[in-house]
Amino acid sequence: MTVERQSEELPWHLKGNWAPVQDELSVDDLPVEGEIPRELNGLYVRNGMNPRSGWSEHWFFGNGMVHGVELRDGKASYRNRFVRTPYYENDMQMMEAIGDPKASPANTHVVPHAGRILAVEEAHVPWEIDRDLNTVGPVDWDGRLTTPFTAHPRVCPATGELLAFGYTMLSEPYLRYYRVDAKGELVQNEPIELPRPVMMHDWNVTRNHVIFMDLPLVFSLEGPNPGFAWRPEHGARLGVMPRNGTNADVRWHEVNPCFVFHPVNAHEEGDDIVLHVCRQPHAMKGGMQDIGDGEDDSGLLWRWTIDGKTGGVKEEQLDDRPGDFPRVDDRLVGLKARHGYVMGLDNEVPTLTFDHRLYEYDLETGTRRTHDLGAGWFGGEPCFTPRAPDAAEDDGWVVSIVYDSNENASYLVILNARDFEGEPAAKVKLPRRVPFGAHGSWLPA
Repeated sequence: MTVERQSEELPWHLKGNWAPVQDELSVDDLPVEGEIPRELNGLYVRNGMNPRSGWSEHWFFGNGMVHGVELRDGKASYRNRFVRTPYYENDMQMMEAIGDPKASPANTHVVPHAGRILAVEEAHVPWEIDRDLNTVGPVDWDGRLTTPFTAHPRVCPATGELLAFGYTMLSEPYLRYYRVDAKGELVQNEPIELPRPVMMHDWNVTRNHVIFMDLPLVFSLEGPNPGFAWRPEHGARLGVMPRNGTNADVRWHEVNPCFVFHPVNAHEEGDDIVLHVCRQPHAMKGGMQDIGDGEDDSGLLWRWTIDGKTGGVKEEQLDDRPGDFPRVDDRLVGLKARHGYVMGLDNEVPTLTFDHRLYEYDLETGTRRTHDLGAGWFGGEPCFTPRAPDAAEDDGWVVSIVYDSNENASYLVILNARDFEGEPAAKVKLPRRVPFGAHGSWLPA
């Protein structure tokens, strides 16, 4: 199947700015509106689903393509590359690749750790790329990792550990916990008991704990729509475990049935654990093709507080604006962060549709500031970059790859975090349209 199909027959994830691109570019001296802050020296890399053939059965299943914008001394350059795994080399679809732990599309996130840059998704082992975005190879820690690894590992800013998990769909244990030390060695691979296979796209970490989300998006091969389906009758719960604990140490706390693709952050307050999440009341009610069906399937900002003494969970909605792809300052992952950044979603359209707004939340008060990109513009995940390693939490910039449908062009937008609603400090025009994608990271020079 190729993109030679008529466009009106294509699914939404292959149309418009979702449509894949096939060429790989390297371009220097990009045009800039405004002025790139001189303190911003590094590489912003963002991953995304970009099927090599032009066709994929689902948005999740396209080959990974990384887009990098290098900022140095007020100038910018761009490059993009496919992640060349067996999934790319053999032009696979996801079900073809399930049996090979190294056949990853490597299409969801880019995470630096211990001198490596990991391109990750949630059904295979990570793949390493270099700063030029060339593929280095699979990372399985000398064969000790043979099971799936999350697209959302967390690097602890206090210890330098990489904390991760992986879920499986066809055999127990359905969940595993991984801990990689600051030197890059896999030091823990712990099976975690779950009663059924669920999609666990993301999770939460604090300074001393990890929190698994056992939510009722359940995998089954039975019924008319095999795959993941919404089954709220199974309930929902949060599993809290010490970071160096075992399955026996997990304590489960019930919450109302819901789904969370992405949390904002989590931290400890005395015996309690506070989580900020983009919570939606359900997900994929019609199966995997039903990734977005309007207002009921969009994330809203909520706060969950796990009472360390009673075990109860206080659930509070903080805003009614749909949004997801949240981030905090990476220096505060698992610690108390005041500022959270969220990409707006358009819940009036019955597909996953990005919005023209980016949000900054005060996580203590729940108040929101909005940056409006303008009519016909569409945002991307907002990533905070500090002015200096020891700068204050909000002293820096928010960068995001955005799309201007008015001219079919993409930009790296740089916002002053302390003037979030104001005009961008700079807009770097990229040399090609960058399809909507997933997650990325700022890699300091």
